[in-house]
Amino acid sequence: MKELASNKEWKKWGESDPLFGVASWNNKNKDGSNPWTNEDFYQLGESDWRDFRTHWERYGLSSNDSCLEIGCGAGRITKQLALYFKEVHAVDVSEKMIEYAKTHVTSSSVSFHVSTGVNIPLNDQSVNSVFSTHVFQHLDTLDIARNYFKEISRVLKRNGTMMIHLPIYKWPSSSRGFKQLYAIRKQLSDVRASMRRSLMEFGLGKPIMRGLWYPVDFFYEEFPKLGLDDIEISMFVTKSNNDPHPFVLARKG
Repeated sequence: MKELASNKEWKKWGESDPLFGVASWNNKNKDGSNPWTNEDFYQLGESDWRDFRTHWERYGLSSNDSCLEIGCGAGRITKQLALYFKEVHAVDVSEKMIEYAKTHVTSSSVSFHVSTGVNIPLNDQSVNSVFSTHVFQHLDTLDIARNYFKEISRVLKRNGTMMIHLPIYKWPSSSRGFKQLYAIRKQLSDVRASMRRSLMEFGLGKPIMRGLWYPVDFFYEEFPKLGLDDIEISMFVTKSNNDPHPFVLARKG
């Protein structure tokens, strides 16, 4: 699989506005009325991680030995993972994001890796835990996500757990019409994204933020094929902005 098209905008966010690219709150962009400061940005990570950790531990976080973070960005959550886990592997497609993270996450327990977004640069069964937030929602297709989950299963040790944030939906029982409407909307979105990425390469326009939604059935159909079980879907609000965050959790069998 070639490098993902969606890498273009995330590399651009890393160059132009890494903090807003990670936490896209209203008016928090660098030209906004209340741009992120480093202090506020990493305090947000501390607050959100407390909420994430509580639910992961409730599910049954198996070990604090090692963790892979997919899409570490500027290190908002990485900084907290380094305090919790003995070893952290932080992966991102943007070199600039990782450069920014390295200046603020200095723990010797963290190893940063630049990735193509296709393969996870770790050995088989090398980590006990996998975490990601505000990343899988920006992938282009379910096929790309499927490959990511395959890679997650590959690097997870037996009995290791994953906690992945992503948008989730469930259509009503008579869902054919909804599926068709979503398919049309997705095709239009793909066309717009392709056009805006082309313009971005010529320095025209800001990088985009795409949205991919995941049907509930996707997890229960695909995860068992990958050796992932104890599948659980959890939704809760974070104290930082009272915004609902849906997660899928699973365990490597």
